[in-house]
Amino acid sequence: MESLIELCDLISQNPAQFAEKLTWLCNRCPQPEALLAGSPRVSHSQINAILAISRFLSKTVDHTDNRPKSLILTFFRSIPTSFHPSFWPQSFPNDSIASFFTDFLAYVSKSVESDPDFSVDVAGFVGEAVVAAIGNNAGENWESSAISRVFLIALTKNFVPILPGDGEKLITCLLDQFNLPVQVPSSPSERIGMNSGTSSSQSSPLSNNVNSHNSSYSAHNELSSMVNDLSQMSVSSSSASTTVVVNGSGVTWKNGLETMGVGLDGGGVLSRQQVASFEEESVEGYEKQEIAYKLIGHVLDCVRIDNKLLDQVRLIAKKQLQSLSAFLKIRKRDWNEQGQLLKARISAKLSVYQAAARMKVQSLASLDVDGKTSKRLLLETLALLMDAAEACLLSVWRKLRVCEELFSSLLGGIAQIAVTRGGQPMRVLLIRLKPLVLAACAQADTWGGSQVMFEIVMKTSCQIIESGWTKDRAPVDTFISGLASSIRERNDYDEQVDKKQGVPAVQLNVIRLLADLTVSVNKSEVVDMVLPLFIESLEEGDASTPGLLRLRLLDAVSRIASLGFEKSYRETVVLMTRSYLSKLSSVGSAESKILAAEATTERVETLPAGFLLIASRLKDMKMRSDYRHRLLSLCSDVGLAAESKSGRSGADFLGPLLLAVAEICSDFDPTVEVEPSLLKLFRNLWFYVALFGLAPPIQKTQQPTKSVSTTLNSVGSMGTIALQAVGGPYLWNAQWSSAVHQIAQGTPPLVFYLSIVFWVVSSVKWLEDELELNALHNPGSRRGNGNEKSASTQRSALSAALGGRVDIAAMNTISGVKATYLLAVAFLEIIRFSSNGGILNGVDSLSASRSSFSCVFEYLKTPNLIPAVFQCLTAIVHRAFEAAVFWLEDRITETGNEANVRESTLFSHACFLIKSMSQREEHIRDISVSLLTQLRDKFPQVLWNSSCLDSLLFSVHNDSTSAVINDPALIVSIRSLYQRIVREWISISLSYAPCTSQGLLQEKLCKANTWQRTQQTTDVASLLTEIRIGNGKNDWTGIRTANIPAVMAAAAAASGANLKSTEAFNLEVLSTGIVSATVKCNHTGEIAGMRRLYNSIGGFQSGGTPTGFSGGLQRLISGAFSQQPPAEDDAFNEMLLNKFVHLLQQFVSIAEKGGEVDKSQFRDTCSQATAFLLSNLASGSKSNVEGFAQLLRLLCWCPAYISTPDSMETGVFIWTWLVSAAPQLGSLVLAELVDAWLWTIDTKQGVFAHEVKHSGPAAKLRPQLAPGEPESQPVIDPVEQIMAHRIWVGFFIDRFEVVRHNSVEQLLLLGRLLQGTTKSPWNFSCHPAATGTFFTIMLLGLKFCSCHSQGNLQNFKIGLQLLEDRIYRACLGWFAFEPEWFDANNVNFAQSEAQSVSVFVHYISNDGQSDARGRGHENGTYLAETNDQYHPVWGQMENYAAGREKRRQLLLMLCQNEADRLEVWAQPTNSKENTSWPKISSEKWIEYARTAFSVDPRIALCLVSRFPTNTNLKAEVTQLVQLTMSSYG
Repeated sequence: MESLIELCDLISQNPAQFAEKLTWLCNRCPQPEALLAGSPRVSHSQINAILAISRFLSKTVDHTDNRPKSLILTFFRSIPTSFHPSFWPQSFPNDSIASFFTDFLAYVSKSVESDPDFSVDVAGFVGEAVVAAIGNNAGENWESSAISRVFLIALTKNFVPILPGDGEKLITCLLDQFNLPVQVPSSPSERIGMNSGTSSSQSSPLSNNVNSHNSSYSAHNELSSMVNDLSQMSVSSSSASTTVVVNGSGVTWKNGLETMGVGLDGGGVLSRQQVASFEEESVEGYEKQEIAYKLIGHVLDCVRIDNKLLDQVRLIAKKQLQSLSAFLKIRKRDWNEQGQLLKARISAKLSVYQAAARMKVQSLASLDVDGKTSKRLLLETLALLMDAAEACLLSVWRKLRVCEELFSSLLGGIAQIAVTRGGQPMRVLLIRLKPLVLAACAQADTWGGSQVMFEIVMKTSCQIIESGWTKDRAPVDTFISGLASSIRERNDYDEQVDKKQGVPAVQLNVIRLLADLTVSVNKSEVVDMVLPLFIESLEEGDASTPGLLRLRLLDAVSRIASLGFEKSYRETVVLMTRSYLSKLSSVGSAESKILAAEATTERVETLPAGFLLIASRLKDMKMRSDYRHRLLSLCSDVGLAAESKSGRSGADFLGPLLLAVAEICSDFDPTVEVEPSLLKLFRNLWFYVALFGLAPPIQKTQQPTKSVSTTLNSVGSMGTIALQAVGGPYLWNAQWSSAVHQIAQGTPPLVFYLSIVFWVVSSVKWLEDELELNALHNPGSRRGNGNEKSASTQRSALSAALGGRVDIAAMNTISGVKATYLLAVAFLEIIRFSSNGGILNGVDSLSASRSSFSCVFEYLKTPNLIPAVFQCLTAIVHRAFEAAVFWLEDRITETGNEANVRESTLFSHACFLIKSMSQREEHIRDISVSLLTQLRDKFPQVLWNSSCLDSLLFSVHNDSTSAVINDPALIVSIRSLYQRIVREWISISLSYAPCTSQGLLQEKLCKANTWQRTQQTTDVASLLTEIRIGNGKNDWTGIRTANIPAVMAAAAAASGANLKSTEAFNLEVLSTGIVSATVKCNHTGEIAGMRRLYNSIGGFQSGGTPTGFSGGLQRLISGAFSQQPPAEDDAFNEMLLNKFVHLLQQFVSIAEKGGEVDKSQFRDTCSQATAFLLSNLASGSKSNVEGFAQLLRLLCWCPAYISTPDSMETGVFIWTWLVSAAPQLGSLVLAELVDAWLWTIDTKQGVFAHEVKHSGPAAKLRPQLAPGEPESQPVIDPVEQIMAHRIWVGFFIDRFEVVRHNSVEQLLLLGRLLQGTTKSPWNFSCHPAATGTFFTIMLLGLKFCSCHSQGNLQNFKIGLQLLEDRIYRACLGWFAFEPEWFDANNVNFAQSEAQSVSVFVHYISNDGQSDARGRGHENGTYLAETNDQYHPVWGQMENYAAGREKRRQLLLMLCQNEADRLEVWAQPTNSKENTSWPKISSEKWIEYARTAFSVDPRIALCLVSRFPTNTNLKAEVTQLVQLTMSSYG
């Protein structure tokens, strides 16, 4: 069924596209002729198909195929026959039938809502089906009755429309078949007044107190008359009752017998009679009644029925509701049934009552709004529902879920009547609602009480108040005021409640209820009614002293204040602030020892939670700013007061407030200009955070220290606290630590601004002086500036926080308070970077302005700093940088959005450091360069980030002119610095990824080309002069990625220059980049011009809009060029898409037929298509995504299909263009390229054409000497395809260097490529022209395997080790053929082949050294467990680590020999004379032979042919062959 559901959902999304699937689904349904036969039977598959079709109709509105509807209608028509068990498959239980009907009717009911015609068709069959089910349910056949019952139950859950004429028929049938006869009253008055005594005798005692509450309501005389009429429905009992005085209002609580009107003399007989009467009814009868009432209710919702029949329905509901009170008041012990039987009976009966209540409310829908009779019926219904609700609330079964659902249904009906009718029903309801609310409050949170019912009462009250607020506000105000006044009245509950129990639950819950109501209604008028009473109680009433009542009131006022009404907010915050400060004043006094526990709870939990709630819910920015100032001021006062408590820990007082401060600072931008008063409050906060040790530890290695108690009564060493705060472990609540992290992100730098006015006005930053800092200590404090021991401790903590970067002599010149201030700065700035990498609060987009370096550098701009302070501030910058690096390295394994955040954070820091190189202060420039260099070395991905390159190329002009005023020497110095850094940056990026680097530079030159100012373009050009790359001498030293000939060939292609990759070249980056950038700009301009022309003439299609040049003139007048109509843009995109797709497919067709593709035409088409793709991407259009995906796929696959060096050069050019201009396409482009690469493996092309012959000197020089019959030359030159693969793999290596540090997704794509490449060691061509390409592919594989040590592929270590083994096996397999040469008549190609192998030799030789230092330990750890086991690559092995080293040594020797051989072949007259082989002993040759023979005997045999004069080698191989033959002989 799950698969059919998935298919159905797929078809519903596009029915026209999947018409065949829909037909198949319809054919699986039971066909009409079969269903209308005599005795139909359906199968499991047909049932599932019917469900799928009904689900399809529920999800699809517009569809032309009418067959699904016809099938559903036919099945609906056959429902009466489905009540027979023979209709269903064998062994199909009733539960499955019930599930089917439930799902089927749910889908059909949803379908008819959106299709009126289908609704009419379905309604024509519903009446017949329901009547048949009702009649069948009353029959004697149990199986048929069960099936019809589950159908009716399913129908009650998902009712479908019926015809208007079927309504009365269905209700009559239900009343007759389910034995629900009712005597119809003869007159309307009798209909209303009948059995009033029964109603009164069974009504709740709470209704008897209506008159006692009327004095508090100023109601109209007519309203009083209505209330008196309702009161007369209830007769007061003079028998003994239990009365609980609730806030001065008597609420009468009768016992179970009294509430039924039964006295103590002989009443038990009547009670037993009632129990017997209820027990006579069967549970099955209850279920039938519930079904009937629910169905009648649905019918009343759909159609109008006759008034007499409606009166019968109302009277049935009334009888049921009147009996509810008596039913619920029967005690458990009075029932004859007990246990689960009794619980089942109670649950079934309460479900009947719930259905009857809903039916009663639905029967009122057709009443005349203004009729007198309708008003009396409404009031009667309200009285019945209220009595029933009170009975549920007081029942012993109130904890049952079904009772809670009944209570919710009753109050929901009450709210529905009040909301829809209003007027007098609303006023009467509010009078009756208050006792119910108080009763619910009295029960909630007490033994046996129902918290759910309290929530229901609260929700209903909110609905009624929100509705009445606009319709009739006076009674609503009276209701709220009455509840609010109840909390301050004296409670005389000495006789009823034990004093030890404290405040009664009713008072606490009324407070909670009023708070909930106020928050839900969210009206300032309600706040003004409720809040003053709360505050009065807190300041002068019973809640002025610590206790539960005060805690509940404080929670309530904080919730009300969080609504953001200014008056209530200010009054509440002032009250809470005074309360918190008062707790500090009493600490240490004699009174504090006898304070109640609630006083501590108030300070530690209630007040901080209230502050946090206000901070989290305030939305008005002005109010949030005010609250931020108030909270910080409170923290400052608390810190100063706590600091004076000798021997006490200030963290206990300040810590609880940190959560609220963190929340209120969560949206504060620390980069904006801050008022000095607010800045000093931030300074004070961090001063005390550092002084009290509230900041989380900032040392990487935390040393264990003596723990410090956190209790108020402990005497702790502040020196120990300060040192432990730096090194850890953390002493306080973990939430406080998180709050400090969050506060750090929103705190401005703790450096102040001083305006100096001479001839000019400027702002000078300055640090706080000693007098200001000393004011943060109380006079006589042990930690003041005069205490040298305390000062020494603070200096020690500061030195530890700075990692010992400041010498001791300089540190000793800093005073104690200054050391504490600097320690606070260290905590703040280091925590900024360790919390979220150093991104400040503010806008969502990450940019250089969001970097926390913008804050930490502010301290260095302070003039005239003493050397010691300057050293400390510089050390803080470096420690903050270390924290940022640690955060970035710790998240190197992240993927998805987390990885994007990490990379954005890194790039933001790099951009800011680049921009900081133009600062006026020389020391800031020096630090910026130093940190930028470290960041670039640790995270090379910044080299190829577009925003970083933007900052690097353009900041030299944008920033230096704004930072420097009339200082030519400084401008020259800054420009010189930028030029040096830019050249170094570009040179390094080119040495690792020349393709991507050139692509990015070309994009920047395109950007500079669009500027109107020539100065900036000239500046950018001057930075790039004299930068060259080529396959000769370059600007870097050592062997790097760009030294690989294949990579340099790809770089030549990416440059866009007309170069031969097989020839020597040395191109200038600037001039070549300008030419290619101009070409790109031209193609982009062509697309933009065509788009403008197309839009100006109105497109090429005909329509009602003006076309031609007249339409274009209208667009020019209206300015339509700025906003093209979406339809025209889509049409233009579709036209060009089809054109480019057709052209590219033509090129592929020509190549497949063996034709020659025109190089220039192919290049122009691909370039134009790329420009078109990028222009659409920049526009943000979401239309025709599939078309553009197809175009992108063709751009990636066409060069692979054509597979020539020219086509691959074009491919590398456009691929580089795509990933440089739109980095977000990197994964898509790489995924397509990997698929195309694997396709060349499957089709055996190029370097993978392992079956191609006619290679080597024998085939080229003397083919007639080759064994066998001569064969014709291949149609496609394999060398051409190998050269294409050579350029292609160079591009892959370039992309690998770019993405290896920051894109796990693209690394995994490259891993897929390498796995497919090395799947078999015999995939590779043995053509001698493929030597360099083959070893370059293997080099890429080994580089990829080295990623296991960099972190982001740590979870793939085993897979990487297996891949490395496959690479070694493929490399050794290359030497299973005799050495050959390829005469290309090109010295440069031969040299590049030799260089490719030499680079590979250099890599594996260094790899062996790294193994000895570290990686070998990891390999040994994993593979030591696989000793004496079968390896998937090497087979049976004894010792993996030893065998691996032997194979590496063998491969190294063979590759070195191959490199030397190719070098001599390339330059036979200019070979390196100083190149000498180390002497290899005979034992080593024997080991080589044995190792080669263990891998593949052919390798050992080819060793002999490679070294024909080595007798030891020949003898060992001969012996190995003989031993092998003897073992088989």
